[in-house]
Amino acid sequence: MARRRNRDEPDYQSMMDSAIDFFQRLDLRAQIAVVMVLLVAGLVVAFIYYRSQNPSTSTSAPSGQVNVQMLLGNPSNAMPDPSNRDNYLMPKPYYALSYNDSRGTPNWVSWQLTAAYLGDAPRKQEFDPDNTLPEGFYRVTHRDYSGSGFDRGHMCPHSDRAANQEMSFSTFVMTNIIPQAPNVNRKAWAQFETYCRGLVTHDHDHLYITAGPAGKGGRGSKEFRDEIAGGRVVVPAECWKVVVAVPESGGDDDLAKISMGTRVIAIIMPNDNDQVGEEWAKFRTSPAEVERHTGFHFFDRVRPDIAQALRQKVDDEAIAPPRPLYHGND
Repeated sequence: MARRRNRDEPDYQSMMDSAIDFFQRLDLRAQIAVVMVLLVAGLVVAFIYYRSQNPSTSTSAPSGQVNVQMLLGNPSNAMPDPSNRDNYLMPKPYYALSYNDSRGTPNWVSWQLTAAYLGDAPRKQEFDPDNTLPEGFYRVTHRDYSGSGFDRGHMCPHSDRAANQEMSFSTFVMTNIIPQAPNVNRKAWAQFETYCRGLVTHDHDHLYITAGPAGKGGRGSKEFRDEIAGGRVVVPAECWKVVVAVPESGGDDDLAKISMGTRVIAIIMPNDNDQVGEEWAKFRTSPAEVERHTGFHFFDRVRPDIAQALRQKVDDEAIAPPRPLYHGND
């Protein structure tokens, strides 16, 4: 028996018949216009649906749409895919990193440094495991470094994120940490960090910094070690950093300001307590040399000819002898 339509239920058949009748009474030009409008509307709806089902994971969007901490690129082409356990992209509010679960350390950490990030916020007294790591990843703890003879060495340092407590505490997470020999972490590495902050405060530069470990096996305050934490954390042989200095003046688009004359400072330090003192400048090298040590590729969002020139640069500006630092370890 045929279903009787509820009085309040819309009569879709009548509505369709009326629409067809209206369309047929239009002249040819009007009919074409209606068809075009419906076609465009359909394409827009299809595009919106596609984007909702396939959100973009690209890190190469225009500068206003990407994590500013990765403005110059993604050195290892890391992706936020948990199956990519040894090159897992972790974009965070105040820095970004590629994490290596096999090593228990970042492959690299990248961040922007401007005056807006500087201040005197307190340090956190203990480092946190990173609970944002995917299920199945080992979460390195503060205690995994205890008694090892190696410092918990920040890549993005506390003092580069000291504008407020939230920024400062964000750096005290173990995915931002590598085992560093104390004389590296507290002396030459810290001296270079201080020098970089001086470029921001005195020279009014914006800095784009990438840092990380390379190789395996370093000498701490006790002995040479390949690993700590029962083999869960690899001790690097070297610590490296690449810094690009962009003038604060000249507009908001820092990427567009980069030229073949832009200053680049790259360093590679041995992770060896016996070989490193206060001086950092003697460890200067080229980004191309860092690429050879790591297999990474820097500046992939910079114009190719400019990027190639920057990779070959070895900074040679005169650096004053450093004075010993007396502050908490970064």
